[in-house]
Amino acid sequence: MSLPHAMLGLLKYQPATGYELKTKFNRSIYFFWNATLPQIYRTLKDMLAKGWLTTTIEHQEGRPSRKIYHLTNDGEEEFKRWLAELPPFPEHRNPMLIKVFFGRHVKPRRLREHLKSYRDHYAALVQQYEKESISVIKEYASKPGLTKEALYWDMARDYGSRHAKMIIEWCDAAMASLE
Repeated sequence: MSLPHAMLGLLKYQPATGYELKTKFNRSIYFFWNATLPQIYRTLKDMLAKGWLTTTIEHQEGRPSRKIYHLTNDGEEEFKRWLAELPPFPEHRNPMLIKVFFGRHVKPRRLREHLKSYRDHYAALVQQYEKESISVIKEYASKPGLTKEALYWDMARDYGSRHAKMIIEWCDAAMASLE
């Protein structure tokens, strides 16, 4: 996935400032794709140059003006083109699995500590998927025009939840093997 396409998708819902886009990342696709504020602003500049976006300036009383980014027809077409193409299969790189692969060269206690830390991280993610993400999806699903979107958002959330649960199950089995 490319950052510009994620941003095009978010801007398709409504125009936004760079800061608002960062907030949207944090409340929606953070678990699958994240971006820093500097990356977002750099990408917005590139997208403007490609003609995928336009901007308007909103003046505010007693506060700095806001630059609001809008999707253009070219941006809409690029987003549709990107959605239609087959995505590349993700390159799988997992430092934890490398540690496990070479685990014989470290004390089992240390490897168990790594596995427990890994497990704890994914257990926290499951909590976010099962509580926070579901409530955010429900909140937005109740807004006009977003009911159908919620189905797709929930499919992505469900994938993340199932993936995290699988890792927890694997960590439990790996730790048991070290006993």
